[in-house]
Amino acid sequence: MKRKVILSSLAVAAMALAACSDNEVANSGGEVQATAEEKIVIDQAGTEVTIPAEVNSIVSGGILPYFHTWYVATNSTKEIVGMHPNSYNAAENSILAKMSPDILKADTSFVQNGEMNVEELMKINPDVFFELATDEKSIEQARKAGINTVAIKAIDAAAAEPLATFNSWLELTGEIASTTDRADQFIEVGTAVQNEINEKIAGLTKEQKPNALMMYQLSEQAITVSGKNFFGNQWLNATGANDVAEEEVTGRKDVNMEQIYNWNPEIIYLTNFTEIQPEDLYNNTIPGQDWSEVEAVKNKQVYKIPLGIYRWFPPSGDAPLMLKWLANNNQPELFDYDMKAEIKSYYKDFYGFDVTDKEVERILHPSSDAAKY
Repeated sequence: MKRKVILSSLAVAAMALAACSDNEVANSGGEVQATAEEKIVIDQAGTEVTIPAEVNSIVSGGILPYFHTWYVATNSTKEIVGMHPNSYNAAENSILAKMSPDILKADTSFVQNGEMNVEELMKINPDVFFELATDEKSIEQARKAGINTVAIKAIDAAAAEPLATFNSWLELTGEIASTTDRADQFIEVGTAVQNEINEKIAGLTKEQKPNALMMYQLSEQAITVSGKNFFGNQWLNATGANDVAEEEVTGRKDVNMEQIYNWNPEIIYLTNFTEIQPEDLYNNTIPGQDWSEVEAVKNKQVYKIPLGIYRWFPPSGDAPLMLKWLANNNQPELFDYDMKAEIKSYYKDFYGFDVTDKEVERILHPSSDAAKY
C-alpha cells in the first residue's frame, strides 16, 4: 500500500476570467495530498483531480491565456505539448516565442472546428489537461477518456480584477508544478504599481478623468465593446479614466455607431482580439462605419493594446506593465513612465530575459496577425 503524506494546503481563491468567458465566479480550495507517484489537487471548479507528482506534459485548451501562466510559474514551456490554436496564434506573435521557443512545438490538432477532439487529445496523452471550467462537455469527455483534467474558472463578476485573476492561476499552477514563489512575487510587484497609481489618481474628480472606451472586437460586421464586470472596466477605473460603457454594458456587447456617437469617447483602446489598428479609424477604412467625428479619432487618441508575453487585455504576467501604459495614456499630466525602459526592466527582473529595442517596439505595437481568437 502506498503511504500518503500531506504536501501542503491549497487555498486558491479563483477570481478568474478567461478572455473568452464572462460572469463566472470561481471559489476553490482544499487539501493537496500525494503518494510518491501522484498527488491530488482541487481545481477551480472544486473537483479533486489526481495528477502525477511530477508533471512533465500539459495541454492547454479553451482557457486561452493559461499556457503563458505555466511559463510564468515554471520558467519553461517544454512541458506544453498541446494548446488551443488561438492560444498558439497569440504565442507565435508574442515575445514568448523568443523567450521560450519550445512553445512553438505544441500540438494544436486536438481542437477541430473550434471544439476539442478527445481522440486527438488522447494521442497527445498529457499528464494534465487544463480546460475552461464552463466547457463541461470537453471536461467530461476528457475525464471519461482517463485524462487528468483541471478546470480553470474565469471570473469574479463583481471585480474582474486582472491582477488577482492571474495570481489565482499562478497559485494553482505553482501547486501543480511545485513552484510556489512566482505568485508571491507577481502580486507584490502588481500591488506596488497599483498603489503608486492610486496615490496620484485618488483626488481626481470624474470631470478630471477622460471618457474612454475598451473596444473588444471591431470589424465591418460588428462593434463589440467591453463594459462593467469585465476586465476593460477594471483597467480603466484603476488608471484614472471613466468607462463610458459601464452603465449600459455588462461584460461584452455588440453596439451600433449611434451608441458610439452618444458616448463620444475621448480615448479608444483596441484589444488584440481585433485586427483593426488605430490607422483604420483615423483613415475611416471600415465599410459602413464613419469614425471621423468621434472625439478620440479627431484627437488621435486611439491606442492598440500591447502584446508582450501574452495579450495585455486579459490577465497576464505583464499586468503591472499594462497598468503603467494605461496610466500614461489616461493621465499624461500625472504619469510619465518610460515604457521602453519599464518593459526592459520588468522582463529582466521578473522573467530573466533581456529584451532588445526592436522587441520592445513589437510589444508596444503588435501586428494584426495576433488577432485570431
